This record gives sequence, C-alpha cells and structure tokens, in this order.
Amino acid sequence: MLSLIGLALVFIGIIVLIFGSTAPLLRLYFGDRSVISQLFWGTIIFLLGAGTLILNNVYMM
Repeated sequence: MLSLIGLALVFIGIIVLIFGSTAPLLRLYFGDRSVISQLFWGTIIFLLGAGTLILNNVYMM
C-alpha cells in the first residue's frame, strides 16, 4: 500500500514539473503564476514519493 502512495506522489510530482507552466488548473492550485514555485513544489512532491518508494523497498527486503 505504501508503494502505491509513493508511486502516485512520484507521478504527481512529474506532472507538476512537466505540465506546471502550461496547465491552468495547476496554476490556480498553487496560487501564483511563478514557474519557480511550481518547480519547487514538483521537486518536493517527487522527492517525497521517491523517498517513500525507497523506504518501502528497504523494509520489504
């Protein structure tokens, strides 16, 4: 279950990183039109998901 959450966070982070500057709904969600802010939050979400996947892999071994 934890791996699915991590995988979802990774995909959301990638979507924010790639489509953050072109998707109007993501711009409304983040409250501003700053690409730097979208890159920051996309990276944070991606790293949280990747960390969750790594921790899940370590504890499953």
